Amino acid sequence: MKKLKAKRKGNKFEDKCQKSLSSGRLWFSPLDLDYENYCVEVKYTDKKGFRVSADLVEKIWDSALSMNKEPLLVIGIRRNEEQIFTLQCQVKLDSAL
Repeated sequence: MKKLKAKRKGNKFEDKCQKSLSSGRLWFSPLDLDYENYCVEVKYTDKKGFRVSADLVEKIWDSALSMNKEPLLVIGIRRNEEQIFTLQCQVKLDSAL
């Protein structure tokens, strides 16, 4: 039940992102939102933070690359009942130093 409630909140945030980016998701897209130039993965949490893992970034990178688009990660972190921090992160792959 708790996981279902979190999923609904995540879907609500995804819908808000979709409206603010003004386009729609395609059913065959492996990521949450698909646009002319971007593949977007949307994540949301009510907790104090969100961990970005190499697995998540690789999923975003590989999916966007397969569609010849730029990868983008959007994270929503709830601050209180009225405010949500929104982070928009462009995913890039650089050579190791």
